[in-house]
Amino acid sequence: MLTITHGGPRRGPVAELKASDDGAGRSSPLILRVIDQLPVATRPQPVQARETIATPTGSFEVRLAGDARGIDRSLGVIATRMSWYVAAMLGAIVLAWLVIEVGLIRRIAVLTRRAAAVSYNVQMDASGDARIGQLDVSDLRGRDELGILAGGLADLLQRVKSDVQREQLRAQRERNMLQAVGHEILSPLQSLMVLHPDADDPAHRYVQRMQQAVRVLYGQASPGEALAAAQLELAPLDLDAFLREVAANAQFAGIGDVRYEGQARPVMVRADAFSLEDVVTHILRNAQRHRTPGTPIVLTLDVRERQAVVGIHNQGPAIPEALLERIFDYGVSDAAAAEPSGRRGQGLFVARTYMAKMGGTVRALNSGDGVRFELGFPLEG
Repeated sequence: MLTITHGGPRRGPVAELKASDDGAGRSSPLILRVIDQLPVATRPQPVQARETIATPTGSFEVRLAGDARGIDRSLGVIATRMSWYVAAMLGAIVLAWLVIEVGLIRRIAVLTRRAAAVSYNVQMDASGDARIGQLDVSDLRGRDELGILAGGLADLLQRVKSDVQREQLRAQRERNMLQAVGHEILSPLQSLMVLHPDADDPAHRYVQRMQQAVRVLYGQASPGEALAAAQLELAPLDLDAFLREVAANAQFAGIGDVRYEGQARPVMVRADAFSLEDVVTHILRNAQRHRTPGTPIVLTLDVRERQAVVGIHNQGPAIPEALLERIFDYGVSDAAAAEPSGRRGQGLFVARTYMAKMGGTVRALNSGDGVRFELGFPLEG
């Protein structure tokens, strides 16, 4: 409240101004209780002030009186008005979240779970034929981006299912063809064994190897599966005598100038003679393709800490470092990067598979003037 008193001969109140609530705004009781907790509401007594003002027309005495509760009421009115805006903004945020959650995020979560279920089923079921088609996204289709994505995924899986069915048919045809070829080959091999019954005849040994290879592949779906299913008969084997015989018979396999630098004493290991001969022959053929013309292929035999190591060395170009390990994988040819060829990248894969079944190891190394393959065996006894 503001009171003005004239200070001249005629004293008395000239004007009185009083601030009051005109009802223009209302305060929320809840907001007023909150404001009561603020420091502005803790003033003990009403506020009063007096001042004398001199003017040409006389002196005036100004008295000021106020109450802090009036500030609380004004603040309450303003806060009440602002609370409506804040509530409206929070409501809009919640509504937007609900629209995004229900219309987008939940649909994405559903699509993710269904796609993960399909992936799990395909991994657990080798055929994957029936389970791929179980992804139902009809309820997720729509004109928005997620609906288009769901439709595209369903179409893609349908194509995958068709490809799987075609691949199964192709594999079945290959299996039937392999069985027919194996059956046709076994009969003439039996006749060859009759023509070469003597075990000292080099042809007798190679016919036996051919019979074993046909029996391994007979009825199998692929070379990899056939080799994995092959059962080797391990027995004590003198590597020194074995390598001498391989070097002497290499010419019958079309591999010339193979020399053996041996131990001149027995070196006993456990191995399958036929399978080991296949391993060495595959590596010798690889060495023959890449050796420098006119140079020999050298076989060596060393004993290192209870292990026998067979070395097969040829002079020629080195193997790229990136291929030193990969050349033993099925379908990887050491000449694939150089020029197209009819080789299938199977020989070294067979060598590694047979060596693993015999408890041995095989690796390729670049030497100073060529390439060296090393076969490792634990010593017998």
